[in-house]
Amino acid sequence: MTLVGDSLYLADIAEAARTFHRWLQEHGDRWDDDDILRNAVPRQLMIVGEAASCLSPEIRDRLSEVPWREIRGFRNHAVHAYFSLDWSIVWEVAQVNLPDLGRRAMALLRTDYPDIAAALGDYPVEQ
Repeated sequence: MTLVGDSLYLADIAEAARTFHRWLQEHGDRWDDDDILRNAVPRQLMIVGEAASCLSPEIRDRLSEVPWREIRGFRNHAVHAYFSLDWSIVWEVAQVNLPDLGRRAMALLRTDYPDIAAALGDYPVEQ
């Protein structure tokens, strides 16, 4: 049995992916020139890392293909060594890994916490 808090952490992950998806649609072509976007994207990744740190071992085991240690490690690096971030890696993680993780979080929400999944509504990164 998973903890009730897991639903909120999974929702945080899904919402961070949704937020990034929206920003990518609106501003993605300006990544190199948009300081606000470049500062906001790591914030969403930090939210994901913090949520990943709080998930129960049961949930992390059910999504064993997700590199939880690396996600938490990124969060720690972004918080404590922000000025040494490799922006090309941040962008790749946000474009490739975050949408996939958001889809996995939503799938688990739909299965285990359908009320929360319904409250989140349609999920734009289903592809």
